[in-house]
Amino acid sequence: MNHIQPSTHLIIALLITILLIVVLWFYKKKLLASRKWLFINPILFLCVYFIVVSAALYQDISQQLTLQKFDLNRDGFFSGNEITPQQSEAMQKYVSDTGRTFSVISGLLFAGTITIMISLGRVVINIFKSK
Repeated sequence: MNHIQPSTHLIIALLITILLIVVLWFYKKKLLASRKWLFINPILFLCVYFIVVSAALYQDISQQLTLQKFDLNRDGFFSGNEITPQQSEAMQKYVSDTGRTFSVISGLLFAGTITIMISLGRVVINIFKSK
């Protein structure tokens, strides 16, 4: 492992999320003028999604750095005295972690659930305030 190579799908998801946040921020005045929730809900969704995917990216890079510690001759392969129980455990964690892989999809579900719950909570609070 000569260098850190973050997962491409995580980078693409983060870039699209950042782009959408910037576009929404650019149209902030128009969206707030028409309906407040047209700005708040998408921003909330995108921010929660950004947190989930960036946490997965952090974990991906962290696990790659852990594996690099075991590559003593920096050739990108583990051989001879580099293969230890700790290296095998670190490799198993990196290879079998499907949470990082599916964080792009599970992040959508989690962000959607959080956004819906907060929106419904806001509606319920507004109903009680109006009474």
